[in-house]
Amino acid sequence: MLIGPASLAGATTEAPENTPVSIPEALSDVPTTLTGTYLSARLAQDEQDLELAAHFYAQALEKDPENLLLLERNFALMLATGRHDEAFALADKMAAMSNHPAAKKAKDGVEAQEEEVSAETSELTARIAPMIHLALGVKALKGRNYSSASIQFQNGVKIMQDNPVQLIARSPLRRNLNDPRLLSASAQYGPFALISQTVLEAWASIGQDRGNLPKALEMLKADEESEVNQFFFSLHAGLVASYAKDYTKATSLLQQSLDADPNSLATATALVNNLLKAGNEKRASQVIEEFAASAADVEEKQWLMTTFSAMKPIASTIRTPQDGAAEYFSTLGNALTEEGAIEGGALYLQFADYLRPNNDMTSFSLARLLERVEKNELALARYDTIKTTSPVYRKAQRRGAFVLARLDRPDEAIDRLKTLLEGDYSDLETVSVLSRIYQSERRFQDSVDILTRGLNSIKVKRDIHWSLYFLRGSAYDQLKEWPKTEEDMLAALKLFPNQPTVLNYLGYSWVDRGLNLDKAIEMIRQAVALRPFDGFFVDSLGWAHYRLEQYEEAVNFLERAVELRPEDPTITDHLGDAYWRAGRKNEATFQWQRVKTMQPDEDLLKSVDDKIANGLAD
Repeated sequence: MLIGPASLAGATTEAPENTPVSIPEALSDVPTTLTGTYLSARLAQDEQDLELAAHFYAQALEKDPENLLLLERNFALMLATGRHDEAFALADKMAAMSNHPAAKKAKDGVEAQEEEVSAETSELTARIAPMIHLALGVKALKGRNYSSASIQFQNGVKIMQDNPVQLIARSPLRRNLNDPRLLSASAQYGPFALISQTVLEAWASIGQDRGNLPKALEMLKADEESEVNQFFFSLHAGLVASYAKDYTKATSLLQQSLDADPNSLATATALVNNLLKAGNEKRASQVIEEFAASAADVEEKQWLMTTFSAMKPIASTIRTPQDGAAEYFSTLGNALTEEGAIEGGALYLQFADYLRPNNDMTSFSLARLLERVEKNELALARYDTIKTTSPVYRKAQRRGAFVLARLDRPDEAIDRLKTLLEGDYSDLETVSVLSRIYQSERRFQDSVDILTRGLNSIKVKRDIHWSLYFLRGSAYDQLKEWPKTEEDMLAALKLFPNQPTVLNYLGYSWVDRGLNLDKAIEMIRQAVALRPFDGFFVDSLGWAHYRLEQYEEAVNFLERAVELRPEDPTITDHLGDAYWRAGRKNEATFQWQRVKTMQPDEDLLKSVDDKIANGLAD
């Protein structure tokens, strides 16, 4: 199956928000039960609606105020939704529950007296106690009570070291290491939380006295040789040293961090700035050149070169221990969000915003998180707070355009992108986004025109430019200009020979037109081999076998495609056709009937109605 203009527009095609009455308001007069509110909270959490989950967990807690599980969920979700005062009140309440061992640890910071507790309760408290220390430590850090903050983080680290929580279940219940829920759990009471409280303790220590630099650096020695540990510990050891004005030590440590992640703008910026403060302009210039050759974002590279064009140091973004802690939370919170760990990402980003309000990088990450949970108006408001001088300003404007299109405000999205371009079509990322929104609005000629200007601005075309040819080819396809479509798809493959999306699109198009069938099916097989779980690609392979009248083979692949994309009407229609040709006419009719429940376009609906009435003509 080829990807049409709606799919090309990505996030621009989702239905606009239309919720004039919130769910809590709609249910305000409905009697509640503990079981009902708990199940509603779990469902909201599964749907990644943290605000709604927090609402229902709060209702459940009212009915069972001493329940540790409900306390933990309320506490975590209050933090993740930025309701810090309520979360801190819950932390105090849990810390004051002196009849429980973990609560005593949280309150006193010492080992509790021996008590008999069940294994389940023991594990739950091992999850709660580190989060209490994290929250109360952040609260103390915000208030510049560095001694208290240090004690809280020390106790959090000790509890996690003494009572490690088993995040990965034994087989057959073993979860993937990259499972978003596991990542969120790791951020709250697992390995990421251990790193976090160690980094935060170092910042609290240096906040007490810059003379504590050796002690803080000792805390930030990476015991494990993992790149994650090396990156975070070296970065924050370098930032701590810079805060203590030991620029020589700072540059050495920041270089280690940049070696672990050469694409980190924050690290590159700090390293260049410290090199300039240390008077090493030659090495600073080299770092800028090395970052320009990295795989970092083009606009971030440009920002770094522009910012240090005079080869003079700039004001540090880390002027207080609060800034240092916020930088940590913002960086890891963004990484968690990008991996789909919404609760963990929200928790860390909200802490970053609490410690360092109105920071552009944190605001951008929070806006991305809000997009992911379909809070589009809030996401747009966040994007619009980002300053024009920020390295993520242009990226925020493009994301804002996607959000506007999703909110059914395409004209505003297009105007925003045109303003961003200012007639400079060498900004290929903005050209690409604008072309996608044009296609989502079925303005295919406008899409062709803007892409042509973008392609004409490129002096030397490289593999990264394949997508512009692909986008223009798909627009030509909608304009029924097949020769130009074929020409652009072949140009894309010349730049990037094994690009699976192009292989699939061109292969499917050839099959659909009865052209180059042997070559087409081989291209689609290659695309499926590269992306075996892409339902559209598997559909293309099934449809190729169908066109070759290999109906049993077609059924095998199309059944798999429907498993992967059960909601897609075109794939389901293809399976119906293959069943009919394979002699399975009742199953064919059933699939065609299913298509009618999937909101197909008008042409497909008319086609399936005819097939249900008359079958397929021989």
